[in-house]
Amino acid sequence: MRSTRMNDQTSPDLAAERAVLLARLEGVVAAEEEFNVPEALTYWAEDGIIQPAGSPQIEGKDAIRELYSQYFESGLVRKFSGVSSHMEMSAGGDLAFEYGVNRMVLAGEDGDLLDVGKYLAIWKKIDGEWMVAALSFTSDAAEPSPISV
Repeated sequence: MRSTRMNDQTSPDLAAERAVLLARLEGVVAAEEEFNVPEALTYWAEDGIIQPAGSPQIEGKDAIRELYSQYFESGLVRKFSGVSSHMEMSAGGDLAFEYGVNRMVLAGEDGDLLDVGKYLAIWKKIDGEWMVAALSFTSDAAEPSPISV
């Protein structure tokens, strides 16, 4: 007779989880690069938080929608890109963090401005799907720099 433990659980396939998470990451970045606020919001946890540079923390999907709209629908941000440079996942395969760089071209009074910075994102699996739980981002410089033509 074979003995089994009641607490035995199969370990998650971390390589498969990583691939799924990378696809989700690519999806949210693509939505942000296209300024597609409704699509970008589908990647966020209902209780997600953002800690924007120079501003108070915001909480919840409604506040995140408002921030996205402020950045992407107001004309403030002309171009946006983000590139992840590192990702780590928990042994349980349900929590991960990643960080990278972001680049924004902003509309300025006297021409476009470049803002280069970094971000740290926390992802968690909610009801079987990877969702952004928290995001913090800052600029590398005190002020965006003018883009010379």
